Amino acid sequence: MNEALAPVMELIRREPSLTVAVALGAYAALFALTTVTLFRYGRLARQQERLLRGADGTSLERMLLDQIETAGAVRDRISDGAERGAANAALLRCCLQNFGMTRYDAFSNVGGEQSFSLALLDADANGLVLSALVSRNDMRIYAKQVQTGASAQALTDEEKRAITISCASAGAAVPAKQTT
Repeated sequence: MNEALAPVMELIRREPSLTVAVALGAYAALFALTTVTLFRYGRLARQQERLLRGADGTSLERMLLDQIETAGAVRDRISDGAERGAANAALLRCCLQNFGMTRYDAFSNVGGEQSFSLALLDADANGLVLSALVSRNDMRIYAKQVQTGASAQALTDEEKRAITISCASAGAAVPAKQTT
């Protein structure tokens, strides 16, 4: 390396004023580059400050933190709504929501299909079946409890048909066994 620098050292000894002029030129160039760099840095810093400042004067960081908090609150509300929705769906299964009715002549001397059987069931085919038997002189009403499409009391063909219609209106499978 000394051999490579030997010509440079010899030039410095022979022409010291040239060496000083080259050094001053290099210093001036570095000074100019440093000044330009500082001005650019200052401009970028002001632009970054404007960018990071929100429209109402709050910082972008504060705005992001507020958004994160809001998103967390929204997530909690959505989770709570989903839980309530599931609870409501479970409760709705127990509501009377399916019905089936069949009209018929219970007695041969009464026409016009005045008698009827009406099944009122929930989503699991639980509920009741009402039957009204109309004659010329009176009317009798019977109610039978239905559990999963079957009843502890004997069901008439009309009551079975009303239960079948009620289950079909819900799109549920018609219970295979309708009496116990």
